[in-house]
Amino acid sequence: MRTNLKFMITPLLVSYAIIMSAQNNTEQINIDHIATKIDSLLSNYNESEPGVAIGLVQNNQLMYEKYFGLANLDYEIQIHKGTSFHVASVSKQFTAFAILLLEDEGKLSLEDDIRIYLPEMHEFKHKITISHLLNHTSGLKDKYNLLRLSGWTLDDVITNEQVLELIFNQETLNFKPNDKHMYSNANYALLAEIVARISKMSFAEFTHKRIFEPLHMYDSKFLDQKGQVVKNKSLSYLKVDSTYVEDLFNNFSVGATNLNTTITDLSKWAINYDTKTVGSEVIFTKMQTLQHLNNGETYGYANGLFINTYKGFKRIEHSGQDASYQAYLATFPELNLSVIFTNTNGEINGARMVYDIMDICLKPYLKNKSSNSSITKLFTHKEPIEKTTTYLKQFEGYYWDEKDKNSRHIKVENDTLKYIRSSTNKTALIPVGENEFEMALDEYVSVSFNSNQMIVTLDDGYQIISEKYSPANYNVSTLEEFTGRYYSTELNAYYSFYIKENQLVAKHTRLGDFKLKAIKNNYFLGNKGSFLKVVFVRNSSNELIGFEVSSSRAKNVFFTKLNS
Repeated sequence: MRTNLKFMITPLLVSYAIIMSAQNNTEQINIDHIATKIDSLLSNYNESEPGVAIGLVQNNQLMYEKYFGLANLDYEIQIHKGTSFHVASVSKQFTAFAILLLEDEGKLSLEDDIRIYLPEMHEFKHKITISHLLNHTSGLKDKYNLLRLSGWTLDDVITNEQVLELIFNQETLNFKPNDKHMYSNANYALLAEIVARISKMSFAEFTHKRIFEPLHMYDSKFLDQKGQVVKNKSLSYLKVDSTYVEDLFNNFSVGATNLNTTITDLSKWAINYDTKTVGSEVIFTKMQTLQHLNNGETYGYANGLFINTYKGFKRIEHSGQDASYQAYLATFPELNLSVIFTNTNGEINGARMVYDIMDICLKPYLKNKSSNSSITKLFTHKEPIEKTTTYLKQFEGYYWDEKDKNSRHIKVENDTLKYIRSSTNKTALIPVGENEFEMALDEYVSVSFNSNQMIVTLDDGYQIISEKYSPANYNVSTLEEFTGRYYSTELNAYYSFYIKENQLVAKHTRLGDFKLKAIKNNYFLGNKGSFLKVVFVRNSSNELIGFEVSSSRAKNVFFTKLNS
């Protein structure tokens, strides 16, 4: 899934919602009103360009459909009722459902070690269970990040076998299983393989036989091989220099993605959440039950679905994006209402569009709901106190926020401690306690210092913790030590480092060059793809032996320095 586009894997779209009447029954929506408002939203777009499809399900009927724009620019084929869309990570709920069907039949347990079914997996120190895969708490590195680091681009042909081999070859985790929740497409690639091995049929065959066929979803299929024919298939497009070009997606790894389906078929799936034509009450309850991390916290994801509330109503949802395909499906169980959204145009902000549609639908029904506009403040301003310049100077220095990868400079200027983001963006820090300050802002922002840490606390209690550090001071001579060739056994990939214009540069045969910005000793930031954070590793004799590269969903992938 491409993370550099505006439609992210984390739920970014929201659904239509209809407020219950005083008798707790859903009211019938005004279809004519909805149609007029959606037409207004689409008035800024051209029907001769790639477009969208929208479906609204209420009371177990597909009550509204909208098809706008082209599914294929080459042949000027309009998007229509039969158009098939790639729905990216919306696929995951079907994979989770397949696993739960097998569990319901006693063929597996969610607490099983995945190596029972996948003996090729590396034997990590801590057991990874099927439940960890379902809930993205396994610690496994994301397959897309690994592919990029290995030298693949996402328009390359990528097979299921290649993805599995890459995952099986990993020897380290991002974190101990169930310590954190971190979305990883590798989890669902493995789940699909487990389904295939237990059922003795391909994942595509299993989902067809056990889910799509019983629900009469005859236009739905998982694509697991290159060149597979899809009736009425839509293509995705983006603009390059004001001209639309096809945005290719050639990944044929199933489970995390690769479901092709229609608005009509997705409406049948949404209706099944209520009717349970396929699947038991137990299965649907499990799909919506939030699990707990090792520290007892929940994290809003439950077996292939995000579970949350929107404007006071429970929402079951998942979004997805691959290439310029965008998709979203949400159900509001209290309202017996679902929305389905698909998009083939990378120039359309699908998230914004569905937010707008939701607001149109909600407006008439929210008058009796309490307003969410006021936010409870956990903190109030304290009285300032006097501190000497000498006292203030003890906090001077540079502080690094590892989570957001940014630096802040704390410095005394004109007898005032300043929080410096850049030369033109500075905020005075007002002493309010021992080692405690408040930013000179209308809103409450506290800044406290504890040993070598700076803790920024916002008015809702959210904290940003930064560590004091010494900025790097490399020159051409000292950078020379990092140059050379490096190899990863986990990825079977090589990178070379060289110096250009007094800056360290990483080079990959297929991916090109990555400029690296020195942050602190042995620590650099990249500027491209999954090559984002680079930390050079030394042995006990301080000899450089390799580096670890990290991205958003793949941490500390090790490359060994090769001898010249």
